[in-house]
Amino acid sequence: MRVLNSLWYIFPYFFLGHLVGDYMLQNGYIAARKSKDLKVLLLHILLIFISQLVFLLGAGFGAIQFFSVLLLSVFHFLIDFGKYKCKRSFCNSWWYYLLDQGFHILSFFAVMVPFSNVDFFLNHDLVVVLSVMVFNGYFVSILVHFITSDGIYKRDYLGYLFRMVAPVLYYVSTTVFFIYAAIMLLFVWRIVKHSKSKSIISSVIINYILTLSSSIILTGVML
Repeated sequence: MRVLNSLWYIFPYFFLGHLVGDYMLQNGYIAARKSKDLKVLLLHILLIFISQLVFLLGAGFGAIQFFSVLLLSVFHFLIDFGKYKCKRSFCNSWWYYLLDQGFHILSFFAVMVPFSNVDFFLNHDLVVVLSVMVFNGYFVSILVHFITSDGIYKRDYLGYLFRMVAPVLYYVSTTVFFIYAAIMLLFVWRIVKHSKSKSIISSVIINYILTLSSSIILTGVML
């Protein structure tokens, strides 16, 4: 058991709990209705609370940690309530999306300290890799959609596979990762060469760049 976990060591556990709750447990109905229906927003917050709780469990987890997770869920509610009340077009822009997620991440640090003496059940390296996988699969996908498209967001499962495999390969072997990056670059080039849609071309290029960058930077920094 670690005598005292640094906040940076703890961060991936909060990050993964947030990503799973805010993306993987948020279906199309919740995503579409949480900014319009307060009951749906509260359901979303409940799922966030459960997700954070699951990934933060460990030896030494007690009442203080439980109420810290509860407080974090309150912060999440307040941030999302801001979007619930906001009716401006800015609140549906990629700038607001980044701002919203930035506030969620900053809120982690307000409740992290009580977890310094928790020996988490999940392996740290596994949590880091999983968090980057979910980040690539969902966060990057939605961000690129905001930047390149005005249409309705649809989950791109083939794109999920490409983005989520990248951090796993980087963790296993940087050599394999860069071979994978080179192979994917060939597919990107074919799409750029043959597609007549500027939106598709932009989407593919930005997805490729962000996926490789986040796999290298986030995995490297959090490990």
